[in-house]
Amino acid sequence: MTQVDSFTPSSTIVRRLALMFVGLAGVTAGLVVLFLCMRSVMEIGGSCASGNTPFEIRRQCPTGVAGLMIGSIFGGILFLGVYAVNAIGPNLTLLGWPALFISLGYNFADYGIDPPAGFGDGPSFGWLFCAVIFFLMGGVPLVLWIMWVLQKRESKLPSINQANLRDRLRMSTGGAPPPDPEARQSTLRNVAIALQCAAIVAGIFGGMELFEWATGSKVSFGFR
Repeated sequence: MTQVDSFTPSSTIVRRLALMFVGLAGVTAGLVVLFLCMRSVMEIGGSCASGNTPFEIRRQCPTGVAGLMIGSIFGGILFLGVYAVNAIGPNLTLLGWPALFISLGYNFADYGIDPPAGFGDGPSFGWLFCAVIFFLMGGVPLVLWIMWVLQKRESKLPSINQANLRDRLRMSTGGAPPPDPEARQSTLRNVAIALQCAAIVAGIFGGMELFEWATGSKVSFGFR
């Protein structure tokens, strides 16, 4: 958690919370747009082209997908940087990598098991192989991140000496609970977690709306 003490101005905290929300919502929207763009390309066989090229285009890219895909990549990186610098509370920056590869790996698995019409009979083992690679590239770092978080949490458990110190402080104040120097951080952490959850939800719906607006298509939670 980003260290915030009693001397941190409230304006600084509000600014960082706002930028954290914008950054996380932006990177989530970028992932959603890239996810949907990939699906739209796989729906027509997995490759396409658009614009002025010296070669004959066999498959035209769906409307707006080429620009959206490029924008989602660079925009996602930009928003991830904004979030990483301003994150307060649990910092989810390292989860960007697993989120990217696991989501794209799901697309490979989905279309590998059930290829689009005209792609051939039976599963596509090439796409299924890509799914395994992408799941490993995202899943292994995710497991390592979870293990790191659990170890870090265990290292923060209060020791016996700290518990005895709290007892002595409570006795010195006549039994009344002593002031908690971490109270502000605890409250801020809860606010930050709530904002991060709201940012993820906003990013998902924002990304879907952006994709629909740019491509003129409709997106459902069933995808196909």
